[in-house]
Amino acid sequence: MDCYEKLHIKRIINASEPYTNLGGSLMEKETIEAMAQAAGSCVEYEKLRDAVCEKAAELTGNEAAFITTGASAGLELSAAACMSLDSAGNLDMLPETSAFSKNEILVMDGDVLDIIPYWRLTGLTGAKIIRVKPDVASIKAAVCERTAACMLFPASVYERGILTCEELIPVLKEEGVKVIVDAAAQLPPASNLWYYTKTLGADLAIFSGGKHIKGPQSTGVIVGNKELIDLCKAAASPNPGLGRAFKTGKEELAGFITALELFIMEEEEARFKRQEKQLLTIARSVSEKTGIDTEMLRQGRLGTYQPLLHLYLPAPLTAKECNKYTRNLTPGVDVGVYPPEFGMAENVVFVNAYNLKPGQEEAVAEGICRYILEARR
Repeated sequence: MDCYEKLHIKRIINASEPYTNLGGSLMEKETIEAMAQAAGSCVEYEKLRDAVCEKAAELTGNEAAFITTGASAGLELSAAACMSLDSAGNLDMLPETSAFSKNEILVMDGDVLDIIPYWRLTGLTGAKIIRVKPDVASIKAAVCERTAACMLFPASVYERGILTCEELIPVLKEEGVKVIVDAAAQLPPASNLWYYTKTLGADLAIFSGGKHIKGPQSTGVIVGNKELIDLCKAAASPNPGLGRAFKTGKEELAGFITALELFIMEEEEARFKRQEKQLLTIARSVSEKTGIDTEMLRQGRLGTYQPLLHLYLPAPLTAKECNKYTRNLTPGVDVGVYPPEFGMAENVVFVNAYNLKPGQEEAVAEGICRYILEARR
């Protein structure tokens, strides 16, 4: 009897996304082995952390990197670092920021800002969040001596109604504003790990470790400017300040750096084709058994480089009800349901193979077919 059976927890086949509420991604064997090895010995923690961060910077082609407990912790530490840049002696005062020369963080007030909850996390640092109308004149008018940084969220849906990172970053840099890019789910391609910082000029970029990198879910990485990264480190565990709670254990550090290396070294076309083959198998099976229309896309839900399958359910069936049905199977199957901000029809199911094990295509297709066929009776 394994741990899930002991706790009476049903397994779920993830055919949607590496969501936090599904436990993130499935780690590779090498990552799990590295974590087990790390668990077997005590070490000088800060030396291990620094070595892992140095290796992460090398792998991502950045000046510096810092491993923390997920992308959300990266947001808070990055905001703290930018506010502390001219007030480093006040770092331990956070979240009290009245003595800081800069304590305002700008966010672009786009079409879906209120649907993205993550920008609010920067407020936990004591930062004053300034919502800015997303045009050049308004951005320039909002910048003042209290501006510590601007937070950007790249993705096709998140950038709706605002300028893109490619358009915004040059404007912000011209105004002397530090730029933080929350790119938590903007992988693959692996080149995004250095694209926002090295190519576009952002000061910091943040990625989840437990999504497409396939590291431990409780990890994330901040990459970019060394001076700011050093301040992120100073604000984080094991120091007794704002980031004490953001503690990555030796096991997570070992697992993350192993997963990062595997992710960067994997040939992206091979990964794409492997997932595409799984999705085509599902598409053929569902189409043959139910006759519904299918469509293969060459980019992920947020514009990332991965294949995505759309299944068009017959009216009045909906993706939400399909997911409810397949989640109740044994094992459960989580299929993709678009939230309202994507503007997709309710009958569109998406299927992502990023976390499908070989052979699970059959269970995914069977679950969807059963839902459609039973509804027709």
